[in-house]
Amino acid sequence: MNNNLDSLGIGKALELFPEQVRTAYKQAIDSNIEPLQFDSVLVTGMGGSSNAAKIIEGLIEKESKIPFSVYNDYGLPGWVNSKTLVIANSYSGNTEETLSGYEKAKKIGAKVMGVSTGGKLSDFVVSVGDTNPSNFPKSGLGISFGALFGVLTKVGVIKKSEAELNSALDELVEIRKTWKLEETAKWLDGNMAVLFCGRPFIGALNAGRNAMCEISRNLTQFYDFPEMNHVLIEALQKPEAVLKNRYLFFESQFLHERVKRRFEITKKILDEMDISHMSYVLRATDTLGQSLELAHYCAWVGYHLSLLQNTDPGPEPWISQLKIHLGGVSDRTRRLTVNH
Repeated sequence: MNNNLDSLGIGKALELFPEQVRTAYKQAIDSNIEPLQFDSVLVTGMGGSSNAAKIIEGLIEKESKIPFSVYNDYGLPGWVNSKTLVIANSYSGNTEETLSGYEKAKKIGAKVMGVSTGGKLSDFVVSVGDTNPSNFPKSGLGISFGALFGVLTKVGVIKKSEAELNSALDELVEIRKTWKLEETAKWLDGNMAVLFCGRPFIGALNAGRNAMCEISRNLTQFYDFPEMNHVLIEALQKPEAVLKNRYLFFESQFLHERVKRRFEITKKILDEMDISHMSYVLRATDTLGQSLELAHYCAWVGYHLSLLQNTDPGPEPWISQLKIHLGGVSDRTRRLTVNH
């Protein structure tokens, strides 16, 4: 594989993922964010910025005594009121959908906080340093996650300690040394990846899918169990192109026992259909570690798939074109569009 293809340092940013999380988290914990009173939480954001919230949603949904929701759109859902904590999470600080929700939340009188690396959302600004060379959100999940995890810890939504977070990150560094990423990339090459997992990892699965789509530029899907068995199981033969799909199961001791059983049965059915599948067994010792492991593994697979297909994983010419037509392009985005 030709690592020289990586003109924007996506691989370097992925290597620095643990440092991204630690740096952004520490800044949030050391900030002067004041205690707030609220009876529900809504995180509004798009893409990687919402993926951080979705990972957290999976981690806390069984224990949290207050509703916690993630919103990916313009505006806000109708139930948001003055007792809702609205966190507008945007890597750039300029995401127009997120800004629209931020402004609406202020008009409603909700408790509002913007979390970003700059731009128009300046309530809590993360200094990323050199942890994300490309400065694209697709290689900055650790920044979005660390900042949001820290903010939610600071206001009392998350109960985990800094030591627990650091332990999960230390473990991840060791686990990723064992990954056979090139083998997985070769298995996927030329075929569509379909990712499977269940609670509490649906948010991490979403984040992993997004990273593979954006970094490898290969269309990737995900389905969660047990819902997959009620939707997809009869649709694995047609059209003929789906017979080439590659199905990747993420297995964990923290999945519901019946979901584990459904995994076993579904894999046997795929064998009978002569459809290719494989499993990755999550190895971290807790759900926090496994959530980060799943999302990070997918990002690295996407990176290796990009290099295998002789494609630079960095530039985003089509996203840049979209932004130009929407009228929200930055000078940097315009240069990248012209150059690529």
